Amino acid sequence: MKKYLGIISLLLIITFIILSFIIPQVLEPLPDSLDLLLLLTLLLGSFFTAIFSIKGRLKTITLSISSLGMLVLLIVFIFVISMMLFGNFGT
Repeated sequence: MKKYLGIISLLLIITFIILSFIIPQVLEPLPDSLDLLLLLTLLLGSFFTAIFSIKGRLKTITLSISSLGMLVLLIVFIFVISMMLFGNFGT
């Protein structure tokens, strides 16, 4: 089962990219909280399956792509927390 985790991670990150950037209209019928939860689950699932997959080229590729997504998620999270603590930066 561990040898398929790299492929599963790649499919999850591709699904995340397609749903969030290429065809975001698919998520419009869902409530805002549910589509954000779906995208977050896809990103976190891809990251954790890439961590636990077997070593190889596919693990490196999927881990690097999902790590970039996790880094962006961390930056957005820090920005939101700082907005709540210090107010709007533009005013």
